[in-house]
Amino acid sequence: MVTSSSQPGKPPANYTEVLYWRITDQAGRLLKIQLLALPLAVVSSLAFVSAARQFGKAPKLAWRAGESVVFIVGLFVVLALHEWVHGLLMQTYGAKPRYGFFVRGGMFYAKAPGYPFTRQQYLVVLLGPLVSLSLLACLLIGLLAGSPTVWLVALWAILNASAANADLWITAVVLKYPAEAYVVDERDGLRILLPSGNPQAQAPGGRSV
Repeated sequence: MVTSSSQPGKPPANYTEVLYWRITDQAGRLLKIQLLALPLAVVSSLAFVSAARQFGKAPKLAWRAGESVVFIVGLFVVLALHEWVHGLLMQTYGAKPRYGFFVRGGMFYAKAPGYPFTRQQYLVVLLGPLVSLSLLACLLIGLLAGSPTVWLVALWAILNASAANADLWITAVVLKYPAEAYVVDERDGLRILLPSGNPQAQAPGGRSV
């Protein structure tokens, strides 16, 4: 757990860096993260298409030019909202998020380089867009029941879930460490900090911070 000597945005003095995880460290890691979007799209499609049909009373799909334009515009809005939620959650914990586009990975990002979060805070930041925007989509599907717009909402929800591929991958990395860990956000990845007395802090390459 976090000691009482810690302050928001600052880990206790006895914490040691045990991992500097970069998204491009290992050959093939970035490709695996990108491919994770495919099963996420399949699973979320099953969920949101079913929701659109059962709870949204979605009419027979009749795609017209107007829907195509709205859909494309909505794609960018959803991606922007996804990163904005990340950034908003970072701000609630005292960080100053930066937004950008990772060209090599082909993905937008919201990062707070150098800012340390508790593990719990970082997990909230990571999973916030997936959870909150999925719930919002479910609410809209119910409110718009019977309207063709239900299909658009379902498709945008699938996009949002697929865009959480890196978030879920990093969540799996962070969950390998105990709740007392701090996570320092970096533009190219993250750093894990643990108390010096923790056995995992004795791993080669760890250094005091």
